[in-house]
Amino acid sequence: MKNKGLIITPALALIIAAAAIQILPDLIPAHFGMSGDADRFGSKYEVLFFAAIVVITSVIGILLRRKFDKDANNARDEKTASHGAGNAKICGIVCTAMNAVMIGLECIFIALGYNGVQHITGTDGELYCSATVILIGILFAVLGNIMPKMKMNGLMGLRTSWSMKNDEVWSRCQRMGGTVTFFGGIAIILSGIILRGYPALVAMVIIFTVIFAVMIKGSHQIYTDWEKEQNNG
Repeated sequence: MKNKGLIITPALALIIAAAAIQILPDLIPAHFGMSGDADRFGSKYEVLFFAAIVVITSVIGILLRRKFDKDANNARDEKTASHGAGNAKICGIVCTAMNAVMIGLECIFIALGYNGVQHITGTDGELYCSATVILIGILFAVLGNIMPKMKMNGLMGLRTSWSMKNDEVWSRCQRMGGTVTFFGGIAIILSGIILRGYPALVAMVIIFTVIFAVMIKGSHQIYTDWEKEQNNG
């Protein structure tokens, strides 16, 4: 079954949410401010928000897979068909990985509510911060490994006005973007392990900013270098 992961993950997210509702108190911490203190409490049913995201991601993933499969089936040459089929498979992997991380975040949210943690800056809360950061870092590392395998399309990958110029520039940009994303993910994981707690969240935001800035600048540089190659050739 092509969409196996996109069916299992939403079912699992819904089962976890349903079970959590049975054991959580009526009011749970639903948001933490910059100070690290809980600044909003909400209903235990808000845990369904995570399951809803997983369901939506799965639906989008299934629709995108169908779109890429259709492109492959309607392709006029073997190369285009291969690109469509490859992107369809990658789409399923990416969406499943995102769902897996979201389920992990769902479990962290449930644990925070069940244990009544109201301060993520203290000893009680730093474990949850670090776990969140590490999960997101793992997702980035996985995405970084996948990016170089993506063929040019208008839906996934490092898409800028420069990277979309042609297949060669696209391929170079995805390799660069994949490398930056992978090592950025490793840096995020290490920040969760070494810094722990709230500082790890701050470090994660900084790393995010660096990753996106480097990828945008890098895609422009790659296109500029390619243009020079063509002119010199």
